[in-house]
Amino acid sequence: MVAILIFFAVLTGARINQLYLFSPDSGDYVLMARGLVNDYEYRQFDFPGEPYFTVRPPGMSVLLIPAALIAPYDAVLAKVTVIFTAVMMLTLLYLFMCRLENLAIEVSPNTKHFLHWPALFVILLLATNPYILLFSTLIMSEIPFMAFTIAILYLISKDEEKVNQRTLILVTGLLVFLPFIRTIGVALILALGMWAVVKRTRWPYLISVICSFAATGLWMLRNNSLKSDVYSASTIGEMKSMGVMGTLLSMLNRSLIHFESLCQKMFPNMPGVVPSYERFVLDGNHVLPGPQLIYSVGSIFIISIAIYGMLKCWKSGGAVSFLYAFITFGILSLWPWMQPRYILPLLPIILAFLPVGFVCIVNRFFGANETIKKVIAGSAIILGIGLLVSQSKTDYSMIYANQQLIFKGDEFYQTEFPSSHYSNFVAAGNWIKKNTAEDARLFTRRNDVATTGHRFQKQLHFEQTKPEKLHEAIQTFSPRYLVSFDRTTVGAFPWHLLDNDLVYRLTPVYEKKGVMILEIQPNYEGTIRHQYWQEDESMKIAREVLDKFPHRLSAQVTYLQQLLEAEKYDAAISFVQELPEVSDVRIVNFLGWAYVGKRQFKQALQEFTKAARMPGQKLISQSIRRGTMLSQKQLASKNGDAKSTPSQTPRNNLRIAQAYWKLANFKKTHEFTQKVLASDKARKNEIEKAHLLLARLHLINGRTTQAIKELNQIQSTDNKDAQTLLDMISMENSLETLFINRKKTNNEKSQPLNQKQRESVLKLVSIYQSEGVPGKALKLLMQAHELAPDDLQILKLLAKYQLFYNKIPEAEASYLTLKKTTPDDQDINGALEKIETLKKVPHF
Repeated sequence: MVAILIFFAVLTGARINQLYLFSPDSGDYVLMARGLVNDYEYRQFDFPGEPYFTVRPPGMSVLLIPAALIAPYDAVLAKVTVIFTAVMMLTLLYLFMCRLENLAIEVSPNTKHFLHWPALFVILLLATNPYILLFSTLIMSEIPFMAFTIAILYLISKDEEKVNQRTLILVTGLLVFLPFIRTIGVALILALGMWAVVKRTRWPYLISVICSFAATGLWMLRNNSLKSDVYSASTIGEMKSMGVMGTLLSMLNRSLIHFESLCQKMFPNMPGVVPSYERFVLDGNHVLPGPQLIYSVGSIFIISIAIYGMLKCWKSGGAVSFLYAFITFGILSLWPWMQPRYILPLLPIILAFLPVGFVCIVNRFFGANETIKKVIAGSAIILGIGLLVSQSKTDYSMIYANQQLIFKGDEFYQTEFPSSHYSNFVAAGNWIKKNTAEDARLFTRRNDVATTGHRFQKQLHFEQTKPEKLHEAIQTFSPRYLVSFDRTTVGAFPWHLLDNDLVYRLTPVYEKKGVMILEIQPNYEGTIRHQYWQEDESMKIAREVLDKFPHRLSAQVTYLQQLLEAEKYDAAISFVQELPEVSDVRIVNFLGWAYVGKRQFKQALQEFTKAARMPGQKLISQSIRRGTMLSQKQLASKNGDAKSTPSQTPRNNLRIAQAYWKLANFKKTHEFTQKVLASDKARKNEIEKAHLLLARLHLINGRTTQAIKELNQIQSTDNKDAQTLLDMISMENSLETLFINRKKTNNEKSQPLNQKQRESVLKLVSIYQSEGVPGKALKLLMQAHELAPDDLQILKLLAKYQLFYNKIPEAEASYLTLKKTTPDDQDINGALEKIETLKKVPHF
């Protein structure tokens, strides 16, 4: 056993690195642990206002307090803490299995000297299980939760006539703490309560159950008082929306999915499955031979043997283990989120009863026939060795990838194109701490950037955020930087916004180790640029990664996504059909959208329905739901058959062009606008709107002359939008001449703007705002204020736009100047209060 633990420690040690690898859980655990040390409060101190943290219970952060005291915000020491709990889990599991030996001896005394070897073999299989190796080197709560669960089962496994006082105290402490590590711990509380209540001598354990429920109830009351009980609210809301029958069907479906996931944990590398550790190897994981059915049947066989062992050890932890597994499945069947890792804590419970169940079954059916017993035992050992070899291959691949990361450094990211989980947000945080102001706020894709960056942050999924929503989020939170995966994670960010954003200039200031930091500045020109983004760049990167690593799931998903964005639907369908296995929900969802693009809505609905039942569907549920509704709507309509073609009317093309404009996809905007003008069925108002859109396209490209030509094509005198743009161009020319002339006479005393010039400035600011280019308004107001510094109306507008663009020092100076003249103005005082809020710095 000591040799196995040393071997396991070597494996996990070879997997350690400075990266958090899993977001947002890992970063939150480390940050909150330090918060408990500093302030003795469970607050989200990396967010403005430091709200109470309610998303996850505090148990894991409490376990990380020693690491937080020794090395704050250090991922390595936090991982060492998890590894320590993994070693304790294996040790306790072995002791628990040895205690179960007593019952096996009663059933079959001749197994007395041999039962330890099956237990050791099971421990070795568990220690080399890639899932256990992975989660033992992640800052996650699964492994500590297993350790606490096994400890409780070990303590209660000695069913004595009188409960030992020390045992009761230990069980109470562990049981109270268990649901604070993972909320699913309530399953073990219920199981222990049901086991204890049926026998009077076990009633003292009800004290443990009551104390645990009381502590959990207080935690829930705390979250309810903060109106942040996310889990129960989501669960109840989903049940209400589905109704009774829908909920029952959903429970059955989820139970089957979690059962399949449990089978995958017992046979890692099962064919037809994409395991969670696949993203931590470089070119796909090793796959077991044969069809998936064999391993599913094998898993059912193992679970059956384990259940038999639980029945034989009913008084020694078997009853509690059986009830715990049953209740866990019940809770997970109602849980809105489906992730394969949720079922992992049941794996050591099942394996704990496998040796005793195996021995009891063999002795019951072949007790007198030693030859058959030896053949059965030998066959089990051979199969176990085969599984051990398979697991070891995957372990080696995971360790090899980590060693490449450690020794190659930057070259690792340039040559191996690792998955986004290897993106080094810790290094990016170090850059932020050294190169940005303390009050600079961040929008980040992963929250572990704050462990070294020490800045206020908010997590944002850039890949799911449309430009309009991104702008709204920036205006609400006022970040100065966006921290994203870099370009090799092709779909991680709307990369075209680097050049095409009309409101902000998103300029890369850091691009290393899989991370890109973008500085947010005003787009003073209100134009696009051709500097940081190329249209086919993402496709080239996706193709390059796929060619080098054809078996890597992330490479397959990324390439398929690029095919869809390029509207190469036939190629996308062919690509998926040529894959040996399709087990990822993202690929199934993308296939559904490829069929939508081909107007094959029946096939699309089948894929969306399949995706809705797969693990991980919650993360892309909106896309699945939207595809499902669209397919159903088209199938219900008369034009929903496969032969129908999309409507190409000028009206629809104009609508599509306008939609692409909102997405800042100006090439597509131009393409569909030209279709409107080329159509002989276009109406006069549609043609005029097309010319207006082309004029705007010319303006954002800096082609004013061509824009005027397009606007002159509009003959209607009542077209206010066209006239507004013409007025805008005219006023720009006039004011530009004014500013140039004033600069030439800058040695003279500044003269105030006359009424006409002032009205032109104010009107132009209004037009810029309505046209979606507020950066031009800011630039104009800066120029106007320079010429007329005493004009309070211009200064007030300038201050507004300075605050809009998070120009804090400039905005504060402007508002303080205004406050001298109008000290009671509520807008000014409100703006100054907001500025004080934005100037606050986090306390790390």
